[in-house]
Amino acid sequence: MLVKIKRENSFVEFKVDNIEKRTTILEVLEYIKNYLDSSLSYRAQCRSSICGTCGVKVNGKTVLACKTKALDLAQNDELTIEPLDNMPVIKDLVVDHEEFLSKLKKAKSWFVPKENFEKVYPEELKTFEKETDCILCGICYSVCPAFQNDKDFGGPINFVKIFRFWKDKNDALQEERILIAKENNITSCVHCKYCTFSCPKEIPVESDIMQIEFFGKQKGIIQSQDSFGFGFNFGF
Repeated sequence: MLVKIKRENSFVEFKVDNIEKRTTILEVLEYIKNYLDSSLSYRAQCRSSICGTCGVKVNGKTVLACKTKALDLAQNDELTIEPLDNMPVIKDLVVDHEEFLSKLKKAKSWFVPKENFEKVYPEELKTFEKETDCILCGICYSVCPAFQNDKDFGGPINFVKIFRFWKDKNDALQEERILIAKENNITSCVHCKYCTFSCPKEIPVESDIMQIEFFGKQKGIIQSQDSFGFGFNFGF
């Protein structure tokens, strides 16, 4: 198989043989680094789709290298591997997460406990259970086109975190989370759903954003000339 890897402003080609049905993109990268070019740089840690560090773009699709089979994405026996978009490239497939992480801090993407905890029932947990699967891989951030028009847009991952804690009745911030969403320019979302389609954990990212924005407009916390007008009932 021919593997093309973007390095700086050009693509370097490698010939990788013996790729099996079970071979992952990460294993292809490891083979290249171990046997063909030790200078190749990429990120990988857990190999179990948990740490989120191995996000790359393969034949135009953003994936976790450790869980994605090479043959599933190969086109004409070729793979083209590139770093994620919307983040500066440090070297080869390694991107700089500094701005991405700074925006997460601005979104207060952590649990703020109430003094007196209430029991959480299974049906309540289901409202934010999927969002707890987020591994901070940055893939949704990398595919988001909203940054083209608003560099201060918080990014899809911020709103996943805001949604997760807003829905948790034991979080002390409660509706302040909606104000935080406003401060993260939630109305700049173009609702393209790229974030949802690309999430390796199948989190309904765009739906979370829509629910936050809808609720914020109902409560007068978020103002916008735009209106949903869809007549959705999210059960608030």
